[in-house]
Amino acid sequence: MSLALFNQLESLLWFALALILSVQAWRQGRNNRFFKVTVVTALAFLLFGVSDLIEAQTGAWWHPVELLLLKVACVLTLVACYVWYRLLLKSQQSK
Repeated sequence: MSLALFNQLESLLWFALALILSVQAWRQGRNNRFFKVTVVTALAFLLFGVSDLIEAQTGAWWHPVELLLLKVACVLTLVACYVWYRLLLKSQQSK
């Protein structure tokens, strides 16, 4: 399997996760305390999928520099969303 094909298939995974989270956010409704973190996580996965499509074209995850910055931003956003989600869970359990 070529690297470009792998990146294209990987982007499908990220797009699928973004779609699943988007549906979950829609089902939760805006008043749910997890709505914002779900939407931000879905957007991060969507952009991560886009970055993999770009990577399939360029052949490198670090070139051009904007691609590297996009990937770093996506990973940092996903880590922040995990922390945000855990804090929301913790505050919900303490009530």
